[in-house]
Amino acid sequence: MNYLSKKVLYIDLKKQQFDVKSFTDLQEYIGGLPLALRLGELYVSEKPLIFSIGPLNGIFPYVSKTCVLNIGSSIEEFYIGGSLSSRLQFCGFDALVLVGQSIEPVFLEIDPQGVTFFSSKEDFENALLPGRSCKLVFDSKKEKALLDNYFESPNGLLEKAFKKKFIEGLLINATNSLDTSKFSHYENLYFELLEKGKELVSTPFPLESPPRCPSCVGCPLGCKNSKVGELPGNALVHTLVACEYLTELYSDLGIVFSCLDVLGYDYRHEDLERIPNLVRELKNSLEALI
Repeated sequence: MNYLSKKVLYIDLKKQQFDVKSFTDLQEYIGGLPLALRLGELYVSEKPLIFSIGPLNGIFPYVSKTCVLNIGSSIEEFYIGGSLSSRLQFCGFDALVLVGQSIEPVFLEIDPQGVTFFSSKEDFENALLPGRSCKLVFDSKKEKALLDNYFESPNGLLEKAFKKKFIEGLLINATNSLDTSKFSHYENLYFELLEKGKELVSTPFPLESPPRCPSCVGCPLGCKNSKVGELPGNALVHTLVACEYLTELYSDLGIVFSCLDVLGYDYRHEDLERIPNLVRELKNSLEALI
């Protein structure tokens, strides 16, 4: 296994301070749900709100979700689609950890260097970089949180978290780009997976024809199901963090290893095979700490 560090953006909302942390001992958690659960253990006393992605997010098709854990008196786990995971990937962050509660309504602009805190929605809106941003806004009057004016969380779970922490908006400005020495291999694999995915989702749920709904990043389908995110499910899929409708595609370890190899990871079969048990252990451990 390579031991490239996991990069985590830690944000203290009360103090309006941030710290970019590099963890060299979190590689076994790979990403998504296991990484979020482990970070939840580390910061449980601060009741964190955690956004976590996997190594394939924003790089391969249908790997379009972001894992979210809201940790208080219980653990709330859910997933949102859209472009958030891709923007986090190209900011260079594996996870965001937000702790504390803002003293007043706050807007956060995140880029590869860290966080800018705004009290003005106008200043927040002006920070957007067209074509490189995603925007998650909480309308406190309507009590509705929307990503890019469309995508939302299941059961209003993100609204609950934002309201408690006094977050009015979250803007991700991504300025990094994909860097791989195997670009030709990557490109071929990308289009191969894109076509396989179209075949797999041809019947499980009704698609718009032609697509009329906004698509999650890396997905051409534009299905109605993309609007509201997902609840807990397949541990491997939610480690990567892929769409639940492509469970068959990203449960294939051969495919997963091909994707990881292109990006320079050298995880072993046993690293992926142990994920379901690892997730159970982490959930039990975290629940015992709450």
